[in-house]
Amino acid sequence: MRLLEEFENVVEESSRIPMTGRVIIHEDILYKYLDGFRAMLPETIREAEWVIREKDRIIKQAEKEADTIVETAKSKLEKIAGESEIVKEAKAQGEEIINNARNVAREITQGSFAYADEIMAKLQEQLERTMSVVNQGRDELRLNIKDKNISE
Repeated sequence: MRLLEEFENVVEESSRIPMTGRVIIHEDILYKYLDGFRAMLPETIREAEWVIREKDRIIKQAEKEADTIVETAKSKLEKIAGESEIVKEAKAQGEEIINNARNVAREITQGSFAYADEIMAKLQEQLERTMSVVNQGRDELRLNIKDKNISE
């Protein structure tokens, strides 16, 4: 963002061609910012990969916790399996624990997907803004090249 703001300041402070709305930016300065934008893209991509890995880790952790809860519930059911009334109650509690574990796992999974989607949306927005700036810079370069060819 800082690099984009600096580039925006350069554009705002650059000389203007009267009555055309065009700005003159020295080629070296433009390439400096384009190189900076290129250098930033890999970091953004690494952040997106980290988000995906983190989402997978959270999902695996939720599944492990759900499995542990299920195993605990099954273990409790087997221990209590003596008397019929106690067995019925234990089965009901076990099923409730299993359902709760599944609900918790589902909520954690949905939360991690929502988090990952939010991060990806922000990343996409940032990349689109960067691409827009790059495309505008390239358009200005092409216009300047055409203008120089015409005036020569």
